[in-house]
Amino acid sequence: MTSPFSARTLSVIAILGAALHSTACTAMRDSMPIAEVVTMSKQGDAPGNIAGAMRSARTTYALRGSDFGKLAKAGVPREVLDDIQQGFADDVDLLVRYWMTGESLGRCAPCYPQQVNLAGLDTGASPTQSPPPLRAPFGRPLGLPDWYQPQGFKPQAISIEQVRQMSKAGKSDEEIIATLRGARLQEAFGSRGMLKLGTRLPAGISGSRLADLRAEGMSDPVLDELQVSWLAAYVEFLRQRYLGLGKGSKP
Repeated sequence: MTSPFSARTLSVIAILGAALHSTACTAMRDSMPIAEVVTMSKQGDAPGNIAGAMRSARTTYALRGSDFGKLAKAGVPREVLDDIQQGFADDVDLLVRYWMTGESLGRCAPCYPQQVNLAGLDTGASPTQSPPPLRAPFGRPLGLPDWYQPQGFKPQAISIEQVRQMSKAGKSDEEIIATLRGARLQEAFGSRGMLKLGTRLPAGISGSRLADLRAEGMSDPVLDELQVSWLAAYVEFLRQRYLGLGKGSKP
C-alpha cells in the first residue's frame, strides 16, 4: 500500500517534532535556587511572594530536618518553611502514585524535589542544590532524595512529642536515633480540619515545627532522622493508599 505521505512530508514532520521537543525542553526553566529563597527573605519579600516564586518555577525542595532551622536562622519566614515542607509532601504523593501505577516523570531533573546543601550558610556560603538520584532502586519511588530509607513493618509507634521529650531530657543522639529507627512515626500526615477538604494530605510535621525544635536545642542528627522517619511513614501510608487505586468498592 502506498503511504499517503511523501518522503519529503515525513521529513518535515520529523523536523517539526524535533523542533517542538527542543522548544519544550528549552521552555522548561531550571529549578529555582534555594539561595534565591534566602535572598528574597533577607530582602523582606512577603512570604506569599516567595511561595509564589517557588510555585511559578515549579520547584520543590527535599530538605533534611535540620535544614529548616538553618533557613529560619537565615531569615526565611515560618510560612515559607511550611510551604517548602508541604510542597515536598505533595510531590512525594505524586511520585508514590506514579510508582504504584507504573508511570514516571522520567529523567526530567527539575521535575523532582531538589536536594540542598546548606553547609556554611551561617558563614555566608551560598547554598547549593541538585536533583535526586534519577534511578529507581527496588522498593522505592523514582525521585525521592538519597537519604530516604524505606520503612518495614514496625509494631511500635512513637510521637514527635516523645522525641522532643527525649531530647529535652538529655538523651544521647545515638539513643534517640536508635529509638526512631525501631519505631514508626505516628504523625505521617496531619489534619486539614473539618471544613478543609483535599486529595493531598498535609505533612505530619511542618517546616516551622522542625525549625522550632532546632531552636529548642534538638540536635541536627536527631532532626535529620526525624525527617527520615516522617518521610518513611508518609511513603508507606501513600503506598497502601494507592495499592488499591481504581478498585472502588470491589472486593
